[in-house]
Amino acid sequence: MTKSFHFLGVGGIGMSALAHILLEKGIPISGFDINDTSSLEKLGVKRCKALPKEGTIVYSSAIKKEHPTLSLAKKGNLPILHRSELIKVLLEGKKGLLVAGTHGKTSTSALLTWVLYSAGEDPTFAVGGILQNLQKNGGYGTGEYFTLEADESDGSFLHYEGEGAIITNLEKEHLDYWKSEKNLLEGFETFISRVKDKNLLFWCSDDPLLAKLAPHGISYGKKGDLKLLSCHQKGRQTIFSAQFEGKVYSDIHLPLMGEKLALNALAVFGMALKLGIQEREIRKAFLSFQGVKRRQEKIGTVNRITIYDDYAHHPTEIKVLLKSLKKGLGKGRLIALFQPHRFTRTKDLLQDFKGAFEFADLAIITSIYPAGEKPIPGITGKRVLKEIEGNSALFLEKDKLLSYLPKMLLPGDVLITIGAGDITKIGPMILQEVS
Repeated sequence: MTKSFHFLGVGGIGMSALAHILLEKGIPISGFDINDTSSLEKLGVKRCKALPKEGTIVYSSAIKKEHPTLSLAKKGNLPILHRSELIKVLLEGKKGLLVAGTHGKTSTSALLTWVLYSAGEDPTFAVGGILQNLQKNGGYGTGEYFTLEADESDGSFLHYEGEGAIITNLEKEHLDYWKSEKNLLEGFETFISRVKDKNLLFWCSDDPLLAKLAPHGISYGKKGDLKLLSCHQKGRQTIFSAQFEGKVYSDIHLPLMGEKLALNALAVFGMALKLGIQEREIRKAFLSFQGVKRRQEKIGTVNRITIYDDYAHHPTEIKVLLKSLKKGLGKGRLIALFQPHRFTRTKDLLQDFKGAFEFADLAIITSIYPAGEKPIPGITGKRVLKEIEGNSALFLEKDKLLSYLPKMLLPGDVLITIGAGDITKIGPMILQEVS
């Protein structure tokens, strides 16, 4: 490993996690990002566009290979690593506990990290969201475990050989990379085959595609080896019971909403037991878990108007999220403000948006966040609106949101901003307007 690293896109959620690890190992980093993000502030890294004279250049799949800085680095014979290649280096000497799946990777890997951390295991971790307990998305630990959110979006999870893994679910997603569902399934099969200890491979048997793959390991769910016996939501808390290896674990409390999150927590519970962590320590960690930024995150309440924010961008995630919120947040209206993410993703998932907003009293769709993509003719926010059945939905251009929403919100309403783009910035602005 070289003495220093320069990150392209250092403020991104995936890159900043690795930057945290290197800094905490005492390795100097520099980096550049188009945006002056909060991640840069937390890292204490100033944007540095100039190419360093030495050190390794790190880039992610968001950086095109013809990027001018990469071209200069090649000319200068500087070492260059893709983000996944750096992760592979950082995993050396650690027992990787990898979390993969279409949905729920971030909250699951964050909860697993917190359980290990609370139990005194001092894990290294890199996850796709800010742990509210630790106020960061990555860190170096002296313990033997490395908790990693293994990203399938660009196939990079195939570079890793984990000691164990949790696979939450499987659904068609990131087809701009995989091209077909068949290729995606084959990718997951390869990932599964590379997990070293099948006694630490947990997969959700409630998921149809995973059940079809039926990998060797420990299944979890309503009919799994690790069985969900009961689950109910009480306000913002979910309480579930489980059975595993001949023992019943009753009334496990999780301060998050929804059965899907309980299923993810069930896998963490089982893995933690297999790692030798005491039941009381796991329960204690669950109770103190504060969640992940941009996952069911409460932004604030003003004049009895409450605003939440969530990163959900897939129709299945949206439906599950809204169902949980409707069940847990009282009798006021639930208003969902959704910003579709990427033109290619919206095109691939267009028909799946039917029914995704059925638990919202009103769905507001705004313009697609391009994430660097060029528009696709006919693929627009208005087109998404057409897929949503019923009269309780409307389209608003993004520049109209701040003039419309504060006037129509009523005391008791809950508004949730949804999407992987910059819609997250709207919530705090609306709170200021209604105050």
